[in-house]
Amino acid sequence: MGTPRTGLAAADRPSAWLATIFYTAAALALTWPLAAGLTRDIPWDLGDSVLNGWILQWGADRWLRFLGGDLGAFRGYFDANIFYPEPLTLAYSEHLTAQVLQILPVYALTGNIVLAYNLLFLSTAVLSGLGAFLLVRELTGSARAGFVAGLLYAFAPYRIGQFSHMQVMSSQWMPFALYGFRRYFEARRPLALAGAALALVAQNWSCGYFLLYFAPFAAAYVLYEIAGRGLWKDVRLWASLGAAAAFVLAATVPFLLPYLELRAHGFEPRPLGEVARFSADVYSYLTAHEAQSFWGGVMRAFPKPEGELFPSLIPVLLALAGVAAHARITWAVTRARGADPDMPAWRRALIGAALVVLAWELASLAVILARTGFDWRLGPLEIRVHSAARALRAGAVAAALLVACSRRVRAFLRGVPASAVAFYAAALVAAVWLSLGPIIMSKGLRVSGDGLYWWLYRYVPGFDGLRVPARMGMLVALFLAVLGGYGARAVERALHGAPGPRRRLNRATAALGALSVLFLIEASPAPITLNGTWPVFDLEPVPVRLVPEGGPPPIYRAVRELPPRAAIAEFPFGDEQYELRYMLFSAAHGRPLLNGYSGGFPRSYAVNQAGLRRPLDHPDTAWRVLAASGATHAIVHEGVFTAGDGARVSAWLVSHGAREVAAFGEDRLFELPPPAVARFCAPLHGM
Repeated sequence: MGTPRTGLAAADRPSAWLATIFYTAAALALTWPLAAGLTRDIPWDLGDSVLNGWILQWGADRWLRFLGGDLGAFRGYFDANIFYPEPLTLAYSEHLTAQVLQILPVYALTGNIVLAYNLLFLSTAVLSGLGAFLLVRELTGSARAGFVAGLLYAFAPYRIGQFSHMQVMSSQWMPFALYGFRRYFEARRPLALAGAALALVAQNWSCGYFLLYFAPFAAAYVLYEIAGRGLWKDVRLWASLGAAAAFVLAATVPFLLPYLELRAHGFEPRPLGEVARFSADVYSYLTAHEAQSFWGGVMRAFPKPEGELFPSLIPVLLALAGVAAHARITWAVTRARGADPDMPAWRRALIGAALVVLAWELASLAVILARTGFDWRLGPLEIRVHSAARALRAGAVAAALLVACSRRVRAFLRGVPASAVAFYAAALVAAVWLSLGPIIMSKGLRVSGDGLYWWLYRYVPGFDGLRVPARMGMLVALFLAVLGGYGARAVERALHGAPGPRRRLNRATAALGALSVLFLIEASPAPITLNGTWPVFDLEPVPVRLVPEGGPPPIYRAVRELPPRAAIAEFPFGDEQYELRYMLFSAAHGRPLLNGYSGGFPRSYAVNQAGLRRPLDHPDTAWRVLAASGATHAIVHEGVFTAGDGARVSAWLVSHGAREVAAFGEDRLFELPPPAVARFCAPLHGM
């Protein structure tokens, strides 16, 4: 199960280019009807997708200014124009630097952030497929196995629930990093190691979750390769790896400093209860997303936020086939290496007892995870099985005894040289366990014993700032796809009994093609939702089209003529769907906004939202909040309010000394009185 190069001729194998073309076609089909509206529609909903669109737009505008000769374009880069006057407001969410660089050519040519966003969205699937293809082709020596693995990862059902989270969708650099490391250990080419390091940097720049979640697995894989090849004493190897690690750190740390500085400004860690709420439940792996066409109405064991992790049937069956084939081959190969004919009887008895205990503890662990445990009484004998931690400890002791007493078990664990099945199987188990978060739950009931993630949350810096351990599900999808690639290789090998190479080719192609089609059927979310919105309180429904056909509303042209430090408050204030549109349209004027929306909020915004969300209810209090905010101008979108409240909000501003300076249709721009005047200006009349 290593990297055999024998078998079908290279001409008979799908190339990386052919695989990429197929992944592109599949991405267009499985996200239909997005392809019909690339310049105007947004996949899924107009919530976090718009936030990410604004982040991309913010970064791309600065890169274009820099490339145009503005050497100060990145000054205050993290001081984005929301939540005025707070600093480091970009750091309340992901900075998406890698994605900004990806969209730069399209955005520079078209200025259409919707088109750039959609092409980026589609590319996450295509590049994920290509990365997994290259990795598994390298691991198995089979391009067909690589093609299947790429399909499993590119269209993993987990992605459906993340369609509006570009940072989570952008997981394509993980397989490229593993591929680069594998090539380096196989061929010892510095270029492969450089590629792995660049892929790690790109992944770190794409998503803070995967910066922390993937790094331990990448390091573990490097150590696995070193151990398997006996390279512990290779000084040149360690020097090269050290240089690559230093490069990754040097490229990553500057983008972490603003987040650390934000902590100093009072941004609190995520509470343990919030982290537990957004962790996977054990039954999340039996819960499909409701938009998954085939399984969405069937596999709904325990729906919860971020808890739809059912991987579909084909990936699981292929992964099991891959692990079983590896175990069978390894057991046969190690028969001679592990022979111990002179083993004393006491050691045989100890091995037998350890096997019984290990089997019992694994079965107990399965029952605990499925049912939180059980109590069993047989006469005076009472057996209580409820602690996952105790089962793990006892199982670990039994496994250690097996390793210590059995030469063949040790040989089996070392595996077949150059095979990485054992690593990816262990990585899959670890990723599933970590996705369960700090407090393991089974159908909403707590399982005794803390999760492995609790240790990371408690002791490893950064993990207490992440809200959703269930996003470890993307790593589960990657490792499952790799094992599924090994399973595809096992299927390919099983068909070698047919006479003649062409017959073998046809049978292998037909079998793997059928499995691929079945997977696409069971994983498909098409047709997907576009431009999703939700009801807003006491306001007109949000327009389905994000950007009007003629571009941003013309009122923003008047805002662009204001002084650069003019600060804008837009009304209605505080509704996230409208806040997100204000942010996106701010690219038309570049002025700071009192408004905003992100993955976190400063205290000042909470104060402003409390006072300004319904200014007509307590007009004097609302005016004091607005006067203290630092805003110099206000926009009232009168047509968004219902029952004539928009005109009354405008009148409220005028009654407190605001002066109208522009109007376009139902949008009105006001200049607010200077702070000193506003602070002491008595209201002319109550509202």
